[in-house]
Amino acid sequence: MTTRNVPKGQAPSTLMHAMQVLQITAVQGQRGASIDDYLDGLALSRPTIYRLLKGLKEQGFLRPAPTRGRYLLGYELLVLGSQAGNGAGLRDLTRPRLLSLAQQFGDSFYLFAPDGVNAVCLEAQNGEYTVGSFVRSTGGRVPLGVGQASIALLAHLDDQECASILRRNAERLERDYRISLDDVRVEIERSRRVGYARGVEGSQLPEYTGLAVPVLDHSGHPLGALSCSMLKSRMTAAHRRNVLQGMQDEVCELVRQASGLLYVE
Repeated sequence: MTTRNVPKGQAPSTLMHAMQVLQITAVQGQRGASIDDYLDGLALSRPTIYRLLKGLKEQGFLRPAPTRGRYLLGYELLVLGSQAGNGAGLRDLTRPRLLSLAQQFGDSFYLFAPDGVNAVCLEAQNGEYTVGSFVRSTGGRVPLGVGQASIALLAHLDDQECASILRRNAERLERDYRISLDDVRVEIERSRRVGYARGVEGSQLPEYTGLAVPVLDHSGHPLGALSCSMLKSRMTAAHRRNVLQGMQDEVCELVRQASGLLYVE
């Protein structure tokens, strides 16, 4: 995980610095971040950093780590994150369905949503045959174009928006994932024809494969995508057919249950 650069002038400096403190803390993971980590990552004085840490701790966005002098992300972020990832109740409605699919088929199932030029994982459930993934956990992001879920999302954007995202992601796809833009375009067109998506072969997870189906609002805009990852050795014709049917059935029932909730504001 890396911190995001916030261009100068686009946010008040205190807000920008507070965001950077949270990002530095997240990078350090379970060990927690120390004052030296913040001094290395921020062009701020020690007293200023301590004031930021105090304020963020008082608001619940930071908490002390077990190791004295280190900080972890606070639980208030979980409260906010649960709501941020639950637009139109999508995450709550999807969670039990992913669990059911994982128990039924044994593979790993995910809910992804579009997030600018990325796809963000809102929920994940592993079955008996846990597999590798481009995202390590809920909240992980990949550039749109990476993985079957992002293909399902791109396939239901209008041509202009889809082309703009791919242009912006082209360098990252090639450099970080060894994914060709031409191959992504081929899979997008295929997904539009058949109604589900496959991933594009890259260099990072050569032994895994998957399927994805979109979750669409009343206008056909993608709110998210259900994705399944599995070992290539498990992707027999019968298993593919059964998993795909199971995912499509869950999406249909999800949309029926959500009724008027799954709308873009």
